[in-house]
Amino acid sequence: MARMRGKVDAFVLFLKPRQSGTDWEDTELRHTAAAIPGVTVLSDVDGVEARRFGAETSGHTLLFDRDGRLLFSGGITEFRGHIGDNTGARAIESLVNGHAPARTATSVFGCALADRSRKGDKALCRK
Repeated sequence: MARMRGKVDAFVLFLKPRQSGTDWEDTELRHTAAAIPGVTVLSDVDGVEARRFGAETSGHTLLFDRDGRLLFSGGITEFRGHIGDNTGARAIESLVNGHAPARTATSVFGCALADRSRKGDKALCRK
């Protein structure tokens, strides 16, 4: 976000089970995300938005143009918990700056947002 300041509006959604208490949202990761300039943090109650956009894994990142056309879908880390330069982040930066990226999709590494093998959707991990 630091290299794209003012060029994108970023929304970071955190899964929140409907029956969870207010303490569910009081996490270090959520506070860190909210402190990033240009980022709006929202709760995704019961994963409604994740399902709407086809996100099944935490860390799934989507980039849309002003007309709502999907430009990028995937992860912006090389592996779960990785921080730093990577293919997904470079692709988004290229697209935002009007350049053709090497890829428009990457693998997503993170926790499954729901266990669809059981009855009902249950988050498999919590950060």
